[in-house]
Amino acid sequence: MATLADVARAAGVSKSTASRALAGHLVASGTRERVLAVARELDYVASPAAVSLATGKSGMIAAIVPACNTWFTGTLLDGIAEAALELDYDVVLYNLGELGTRRRRAFDHFQRRKHVDAVVSGNFALTADEIEQLREMQMPVAGVGEATDGIRTWCLDDVAAGRIATEHLIGLGHQEIHFVGGRRTTDRSLYAAEDARLRGYAAALAAAGLARPRELRLDPDFTSAYAAGREIFATSRRPRALYAATDDIALGLVLAARDTGLDVPSDVSVVGTDDQLLAGPFGLTTLRQRPAEQGSEIVRWLAGEIDHPTHRHSHTWVAPELVVRSTTAAPSER
Repeated sequence: MATLADVARAAGVSKSTASRALAGHLVASGTRERVLAVARELDYVASPAAVSLATGKSGMIAAIVPACNTWFTGTLLDGIAEAALELDYDVVLYNLGELGTRRRRAFDHFQRRKHVDAVVSGNFALTADEIEQLREMQMPVAGVGEATDGIRTWCLDDVAAGRIATEHLIGLGHQEIHFVGGRRTTDRSLYAAEDARLRGYAAALAAAGLARPRELRLDPDFTSAYAAGREIFATSRRPRALYAATDDIALGLVLAARDTGLDVPSDVSVVGTDDQLLAGPFGLTTLRQRPAEQGSEIVRWLAGEIDHPTHRHSHTWVAPELVVRSTTAAPSER
């Protein structure tokens, strides 16, 4: 395997000049081109440690997420990884989970080691202490979620999503529309998006002069939603229209309704939020978001900030897109 000394010798320059040329530092253009050509010919790959010493940069971006086993986070990470590979960055993943020892230790870990050039916070609300820790690191930080002072953020317009979903059901003629969300038994910070969707739902009902029925709360995953749905649809006063905070919940409810002998959408209409992979095969009406595109855009912004800091922070609202499929229709007479 070729070394930096091999490249320098073949290019006729010193090791320090070769290192600067490979790192993109200021050297004569002819020298840089000669060094790069030799490096390609020798198939030279600089070690991360060498690059870090030469440039003061690690070539790594930290991605901190609440969980890796959800559709949104997995898709977001796909976009982050694809853009990072294209821009020649590595991604260090921190799976934080709920508030507690693991989450605190992860923040302490990458703050103490200082081995990343930027941080992206994915799909959960940061605490005040965590935000302060990120600011103290004095490196580019971007997040997916609510607008946060001092951090560049992207977020689906969740209020609009809740409003559009509810307006769709109202437009079909439904007058009693239930919101279905998750139980608050886990990290409260994970529910910022759901709370915003609930506000949009409530605003749409109020604008239409409709009463707000009681919310339905269940564990926010497909299996739990299916089990709860079997009980909900077995009651004599079952719901006729449901807006679910996520597609996981919505898909569980659709299958539960069908397995209890109900017709979807004649007997019950269901709208979700996400447009995840199974939404299409299930025929689920939903509000589409594109987390992979958000992840890619975030990494590109971070890469620009690493090379040419602007220290500008803003918030980008991502507009949801209503995708109407076969799980919603006008209420039947029966």
